[in-house]
Amino acid sequence: MIQIYPSHIFIVVTFFWAALIAWLWIRHEYKKQSLDWTTTKEQLYACSKCHYSFLAKDDTGNITRCPRCNEMCFLKKKKFF
Repeated sequence: MIQIYPSHIFIVVTFFWAALIAWLWIRHEYKKQSLDWTTTKEQLYACSKCHYSFLAKDDTGNITRCPRCNEMCFLKKKKFF
């Protein structure tokens, strides 16, 4: 019969948890790089008709269409005094 000591079980469980945490961390870093969405107040568009706030995929301009009501929305520049 094969003897299994408690220290062997502890080593196997510790290795399993370390491998799981490493795999989840690598997956998180990969997804963070693939999803390049950063949310800041300067990039949020607000529809004046339906009051829907959204991020535009093409943020090169200052105008886009609202995905909910298809109204023209402008990115309002904040004035700093």
